Amino acid sequence: MAEPLVSAVSFQRLRIRCLRNLASVDFEPGPALNLIFGDNGQGKTSVLEALYLVATSRSFRAERLAELISEGEASSTISADIVESGLMREQRAVVGKKERSFLLAGKKPSSLAEFAVQTPVVVFHPGDLSLVAGAATVRRRLLRRVALYASPRSAEDRVRLAYAARSRQRVLQTRGIHAPELDALEAVMARHGVRYGAALASAAKDLIGALKGAFERLSAPELSFDACHRCGGSLDEAEYQKALAGRRALDTERRSQTFGPSRDELVLEILGRSARKHASQGQQRILALGLKLAELECVRSLRNKNPVLLLDDVSSELDPARTLAVYEFLSASQSQIFLTTTRRELFATPGSSHHERSEWRVQAGQIERV
Repeated sequence: MAEPLVSAVSFQRLRIRCLRNLASVDFEPGPALNLIFGDNGQGKTSVLEALYLVATSRSFRAERLAELISEGEASSTISADIVESGLMREQRAVVGKKERSFLLAGKKPSSLAEFAVQTPVVVFHPGDLSLVAGAATVRRRLLRRVALYASPRSAEDRVRLAYAARSRQRVLQTRGIHAPELDALEAVMARHGVRYGAALASAAKDLIGALKGAFERLSAPELSFDACHRCGGSLDEAEYQKALAGRRALDTERRSQTFGPSRDELVLEILGRSARKHASQGQQRILALGLKLAELECVRSLRNKNPVLLLDDVSSELDPARTLAVYEFLSASQSQIFLTTTRRELFATPGSSHHERSEWRVQAGQIERV
């Protein structure tokens, strides 16, 4: 059987208004590698943030979207013309102090999950070191993103599970472990928890498979790597509900849920030891980048689309050999790529055509092609 055709997805035009220090920016990126360079603090990362926001409805570096609005302005607006398999559509994001709206081809999507999977984007930025060195919740967030592309319904299961879990916790704290409504709440948690947990487990399997190949391409040959997924709940609904009932006293004491997908963990090891505890910063950075490239591969496979790849300051703390490995991967990629750097010379590519590579200088919130 022939493999399904993978769609080409790319930004053709981007219009940014009042986002951080980008007062008014319009640019038409190239279809392949877009190298965005300039000194620190000029707005390079903000360009990537605008791309990510208009594709996913989220920021990769701010918890509150209102933080993106330029000082003294009422709102930020980003609109993008996106081409997929020769057809163009517009996606638009408007972020105000208290309200926000996202439009897909001029219409409000049925859900943010629907909006977020239309134009798949994978981002790597310095904060992604926490994927290896940080708490388990950061790695669960990665699994959640992969699960979303496999099953957009997993987002609804996660929300319903979280709502029921908060309600159960309130009942435990105020009415005790024998409150009659606990059975019904735990039944809801079991139903959605099993579905959401299964989505995370499937995402982990796909991600680990893709990660092994990505890590081998990027790392030194002598580095061995392993990973596994630890389920924090159960994939059997009856067992899930029974476990919740048995943990009521413990959850009351700890004031939090101790069972379920919120306890899942993606365990990473280098040279047989915990990467979080023992890997060097350079090794952690390679593994974190490998996780993002694995995410890209998973999304490509799940959606039959080549995701847009955003790389923010990817060369930081990488030795020349690893930087070369990264660039070799980029050269072979079928994705549209946006890469920021303060060191333009690290990514010199003699012989690249105008179509294959576009260079952009960002200075004082303005972008120009060079």
